Amino acid sequence: MLLLDLNVKALYLIGGIVMTCGAGAALLTWYHHRDAPGLRAWAAALLLSILGVLILRSPAAVPTSWIIPVANAMIVSGFAVIWLSLRQFNRGHADAARLVVRTAGVVAAYLALYGIASLAGAGPLATAIPFSLFLGLLSIAAAHETWQGRAHDGLRSRLPTALAFVGLGIARVLRACMLILQVADVLPPETVASLHPVVLYATIVLVLAITYGLVLMANEGAVRRDAELFADRQSSLPTN
Repeated sequence: MLLLDLNVKALYLIGGIVMTCGAGAALLTWYHHRDAPGLRAWAAALLLSILGVLILRSPAAVPTSWIIPVANAMIVSGFAVIWLSLRQFNRGHADAARLVVRTAGVVAAYLALYGIASLAGAGPLATAIPFSLFLGLLSIAAAHETWQGRAHDGLRSRLPTALAFVGLGIARVLRACMLILQVADVLPPETVASLHPVVLYATIVLVLAITYGLVLMANEGAVRRDAELFADRQSSLPTN
């Protein structure tokens, strides 16, 4: 059991490092392609998630503490920002005010579900069940937006990014289902705990794939826009 705890702690640390590197990559790409929509929002979303993970790993984050749902809400808000910014990326414009309002709505829905789970007697799992469920649903919604935009711009990097989102969504929804079965006394806690590192490892790998998939999408879109702008300028030059 101690070995399992150490593995989970190490995986959380690796997850934080992965998201930090991803946020840095997104910001660096935005620095070179400042007209690319979505990059700043994606970097902000990753930083929100990193902060939530760091709070979860703090000594004050005991199972009965209010800190855990707040930290989880920060991570949920990060995934909500990614989903909503993908919608704006598909439309080619950014609306920060609308993004903030809709993200707040998603977080409010998460906190409401957390309250319902607490009242239903889920105990310490009242935070974990809605958290995993929301991450899964937001990831699937982001996969839909990623794939839907392919018909508009045909970016090749959309396919692997969408697949990574789908994989993450499935992993988190399965985690939520296992926790629900544990509360219903269908699955023993030992079985659920033994599968937690596997789900966490899959989450880290898929978040890494998603992060760099988003960066590739933004970079590919920016290169294409630059090429189109150059072609337009060339066509407008007088010919002899």
